[in-house]
Amino acid sequence: MAHYYPQGSLVFVEDPTGAHGSPRPVVVISDLDRPYVQQECTVVCLTSQSEYSHPVTHLPDEYVDGLELRKRSYVMPWALYTIPLSAIRESHPYGTLTREGMALVADAIDGMIRS
Repeated sequence: MAHYYPQGSLVFVEDPTGAHGSPRPVVVISDLDRPYVQQECTVVCLTSQSEYSHPVTHLPDEYVDGLELRKRSYVMPWALYTIPLSAIRESHPYGTLTREGMALVADAIDGMIRS
């Protein structure tokens, strides 16, 4: 049975973009005050690609606790999705973003909205 994932959790999910068949790393951005927190969460996708028509933000390794990503990772601020908790692959490793990591994600999303 799925449970609550705190804001800043870095987990692997069925790719909500549909671009890849393998699980994709995402950061949970919703918090405890979100409606339906026991059924779904809002996430922002990470990517290992740095070249897009829109800017991506590098997520330094030191901003992630409990998990070492195998590739250099970037925040895709336009790739925001609400997913069911059942999409999270609990068999995969997971980590947590530091306070600085969450500030970086927030700044990336804010930069996209304000540009």
